[in-house]
Amino acid sequence: MGKCMTRLSVVVVHGSFSDIYQQEFQGLLAQVKAQINHPVLGAYLECSDVSLAGAIAQFLQGQAGLPEQVQILPLFLLPGVHVREDLPEAIAQLRAQFPQVTFNLLDYLGKDGRLAPFLAPQFSPNSAAQRILIAHGSRRTGANPEIEKLAQALDAHTAYWATEPSLVQTLERCQRESINTFSCVPYFLFSGKIPGAIAQQITTLTEADPHLSIHLGQPFGTNPQCAQAIAQILNT
Repeated sequence: MGKCMTRLSVVVVHGSFSDIYQQEFQGLLAQVKAQINHPVLGAYLECSDVSLAGAIAQFLQGQAGLPEQVQILPLFLLPGVHVREDLPEAIAQLRAQFPQVTFNLLDYLGKDGRLAPFLAPQFSPNSAAQRILIAHGSRRTGANPEIEKLAQALDAHTAYWATEPSLVQTLERCQRESINTFSCVPYFLFSGKIPGAIAQQITTLTEADPHLSIHLGQPFGTNPQCAQAIAQILNT
């Protein structure tokens, strides 16, 4: 690497203390690196002893020469506080510390519904099943409407973990229309605490209501096509 490094890509995720989340992220990162012809660094925004700016600075200081350009790709699905405030703040710190390096913040991964191709295959092939896209949700203005547009493209209702309508509220609304068969897909990159809690909630709901049938998809970050899409973004 050394003096030959003219470009660095940084792939940023929220972060989690969950072992499976970390394993899946490292697996995705390895797939991405295999398709990139320049160095790629994986970094956490939270759940780390080192801040994002600190982690990138440490990496840069450990090289024989600084890159001309650092591009930062947020693997975030919503334009919430992290995308709109935390990431720009971290980049401002880096620009002040390394004025000779150009730092570029790329669009967050979930922008403009470009993840729909990875979500669609997760839904049950049962045409009678009502589709529901389950996202974390954000109270930040303008965030959830992006999910609504994505769900509309997938012919699905929406449900949120952190805001309304919740999964229970969405299910109840559909059941009032005599719909009892559902296909739910989590809008999450990796397994972890929240996807696990959603799965447990669905198990509890179906055990309590024998008429209720719910097929649950999986987080899509381990899909090889997802790694290909990320690599394509970083290679442009």
